[in-house]
This record gives sequence, structure tokens and C-alpha cells, in this order.
Amino acid sequence: MILDMRALLLALAACAGAEATPLVAQEPAITVAGRELGLHPGEAMTYDVQLAGVLVGEAQLAVGEIGTIDGHQAIVVKSRAATAGAAALIKQIVDESTTVIDVETGHPLKVEMFAVNGDKKSIAKVTFADKVATVTYQRSEEARPQTLRFDARTTTLHDMHTAMAAIRSWRAAPGTVRTVHLIGGRRVWKIEIKYIGEETIGSAVGNRRAIVLEGTSFRARRDLSAEPGKATRTFRVWLSDDADRVPIKCTAHTELGDIVMNLTEYSRP
Repeated sequence: MILDMRALLLALAACAGAEATPLVAQEPAITVAGRELGLHPGEAMTYDVQLAGVLVGEAQLAVGEIGTIDGHQAIVVKSRAATAGAAALIKQIVDESTTVIDVETGHPLKVEMFAVNGDKKSIAKVTFADKVATVTYQRSEEARPQTLRFDARTTTLHDMHTAMAAIRSWRAAPGTVRTVHLIGGRRVWKIEIKYIGEETIGSAVGNRRAIVLEGTSFRARRDLSAEPGKATRTFRVWLSDDADRVPIKCTAHTELGDIVMNLTEYSRP
């Protein structure tokens, strides 16, 4: 289940609910160094996560303010997904991630990930330098951490938060496909996103005109080629068709059933 939650977070956001805050058209998208940031400082999202129509989890995502970190103009994004309802009584699953993002490039500078899966815990830290990502990974039962190095050579490596920002700022014509490579724990994932078009969908925040994206994710080798076999996940994402490009809904097909993440609260200063 933790990988299923992350699969959608990788695609675009985090997701939860109660008293929904209506989405309101905001100011124009923020640009830095001539490029759209894909994030709005101070924004926060909450979603619920359903599996086969049953609530199994909740997720949140929060964006900090732009500041200076280690000599870079940067912004911090945090997300957390965890089991909820009856699922939390069966097994505790938590997935947390914090990313420092260079706002001039939109690329990650460093990421810290923490996961709980029942009685097992794992920690991963990733640092990015040019096209190289160095991962330090440790499970609670392991005496020593593992260190892995990924050299993307000519391709930018993202984490799930910078991938989300890149897709939110993407402007394309229907049928256009974009490929994003990202680090998730000890693995590299190849994500292919296709711009489907626009439609109106109903949600907890009201009927919204939305941009529809469809994607597949593959586990990638160290040379970034996809491992043989079928895609590990297929998913669909709906973004609000306005300057905010808020992820309203995400769905993914998994071996356990269809997972649906619905936006239930959104705020932005």
C-alpha cells in the first residue's frame, strides 16, 4: 500500500477531506528566471485516499516560502501520506518526504524520506549535484546504510515534489507526451505523461474545469531505460484549468484495486 500511495504522489500531489474550501481563481502563475515555478508559496492541499471505494488513507502537501538555503534561492515542500480508518487499525503505514528545491531551475537539491510499514522503518536521503543523485538508504533492521549513485548524464532527475511542479507548469497540446525520471527511495522511476485534454469534473470543492493527464510509470535501470515487462502503474490526474493548476483528483490502477485520491481542502495566501 505504501508504494501505491507514493505512486500517485509521484504523479502529482498528495490527497483528504471534511469541510472543503472552494477553489477560487488566483493570481497569475509565479515565474522565476523566466520559467513557471509550478508551486505557490504557502499553499496547502489535503486529500483522502480510497481503495475500491473504501477510505484507506489521508495525505497532505504543504509548500513553504522562498528563501536562501545553502546559498541557493530555494523553497521547501513537504508531504505526508498515512493509512486511515479501518486500514490504520490493521497496519500502520506512513510515507513522509521533504524536498529542498532550487527555484531558479526547478530541480531538487536534497530530499529526505521516512517510511513506516508495520514494524519496519526506512530512511532515505538524496543529494543532487548536476545530473548525479546520491542516495543513502537504511532500514531499521539493517546495521549499516547503503549508498547508491545514479548518473543521469543528460537527463534531469527529479523527486516526486519537483516532478509535480514540472507537470503543473507544463503547457502542451492534447496528445503531447512528456517523460520524467525521478528518485523514489532506492529506485529510479520513468514516468510518461500524456496530455489528454480538458473536461469538467465534480469534486468536494465543486464542479471544476480540469486538465486531464494520463500516465504510466516504469521501474528504470541505472541507465534510465525501463525494466522489461508491463508498466508498474497506470494513472490519471485532473488539474484545475486555471493559473493554480491544483491537482483535484488522481486515480491509479493497482493489483489491489483502483486507488482514488480526491482533493478536499486547498488553501493559498
